[in-house]
Amino acid sequence: MSRELFSDEAEFGVLGAILLKPDLFDEISSRVAVADFHDLESAALYQVMIDCHAAGVPIDVVTLSDRRQNLPSGKPTIVHAGEVAMSVPSAANWKAYARVVRERAVLRQVVQAADVIRDQATDEMPLTEVIAMAQQATADLRDLDDDGQQDYYKASDILTTVVDTIDAKYNKTIPSGVSTGISALDELVCGLRPGNMVVVGGLTGSGKTILGLQITQHVTCKLDGVGLAFSMEMTKEELITRGIASIGSVNLSALDSGDLNDDDWPRITSAVSVLNKAKLFVNDQAGMTVARIRSIARQCQRREGLSILLIDYIQLITAESNSNRSLEVGKISTALKNLAKELKIPVVVLAQLNRGSTNRPDKRPRPSDIRDSGQIEQDADVVILVHRDMESEEGQNGVTELIVGKVRHARVGSCLVQQQGKFVRFVDFEGKPPTSEEVEMGRPFASQYRGKKA
Repeated sequence: MSRELFSDEAEFGVLGAILLKPDLFDEISSRVAVADFHDLESAALYQVMIDCHAAGVPIDVVTLSDRRQNLPSGKPTIVHAGEVAMSVPSAANWKAYARVVRERAVLRQVVQAADVIRDQATDEMPLTEVIAMAQQATADLRDLDDDGQQDYYKASDILTTVVDTIDAKYNKTIPSGVSTGISALDELVCGLRPGNMVVVGGLTGSGKTILGLQITQHVTCKLDGVGLAFSMEMTKEELITRGIASIGSVNLSALDSGDLNDDDWPRITSAVSVLNKAKLFVNDQAGMTVARIRSIARQCQRREGLSILLIDYIQLITAESNSNRSLEVGKISTALKNLAKELKIPVVVLAQLNRGSTNRPDKRPRPSDIRDSGQIEQDADVVILVHRDMESEEGQNGVTELIVGKVRHARVGSCLVQQQGKFVRFVDFEGKPPTSEEVEMGRPFASQYRGKKA
């Protein structure tokens, strides 16, 4: 291994700083791990220091030797610790030593990752995947230059910002969250908040994709935001065609078949004008990994800014390995939650539900019905379940319940919306509340839809 990939002097400097000034241990151990050491003797000595500190034993040459007499090579601990202490004249430069140790450790990891990437490249892996692996491998380099960063904050230092935000929300000068475009849903979730992972779950055909796309279109077309939509089911052309149908109130079937009326064209022209101005970006590549999604999203945020990210849907994201499916989906979920925090925007993640709810008397889904991994429910800040009972008369006529089964900053509840299937969109429900008789019969809203079809 190249000499430039490690520094024995810096490793000695870190250990010597602790021996000279033991009260530096907490700060140093928060920056440097045992695995960051290249020299096995120094790594072993650092581990002994950690063990002593954990046991409440003062750290010095004698206590270290008492804790472990010999290092892996057989060299007495007291001898190696003594050499370290004598080679470091001062603890003043400990930050520089720690930075070098951490930096060289990351560089070694990058070299190792490069070897893996080179092997994958020769196996004819797609170029986009090779690039994504390289970006993921070097991501830790972004965190190296953190000496000036504050690791914790006093409450009083944060209060001014928080109170200013509360005041601005009270005076309606800033929104409490990004609007979904559906007033009843906004009242429940109080908007979609930056850094939140919003899971929209539903059975096949329930309308979860309609809701996800409609929210993204609202942010980009009505609120002048920037949106990026990943669809692993539909093509980019299908996504935009749905946008024309939804925004222009044009029958989707007519757009697909070309059987259009003369009065459809002005509406198409109007929708095209809106979408042409919108900063809505789409990706329809199949087999996307989280690393690739993260790479594209960060690239889009740097170039365009980003207000919302949509992923349709989580169970179609390709896992990095072939291990247990539940564990892999759980890792994907946590990575998407971390991405929301990193980008500081709402990330709307669509998810399939299992069919457990269909066996219940009321057929209403719960957050625990999300398929493949319970980790998705745990990671989510908001869970919205799209429920349309097609066996009921109201469901056949498009009445859909949006069940907010989890929300960290508001109350759980539900609201009714009307699904306009031909326009692939939801609108606010304007029907009358169900009568007590209809509720008891298990057929709410039946009187309003007698004789109608969707």
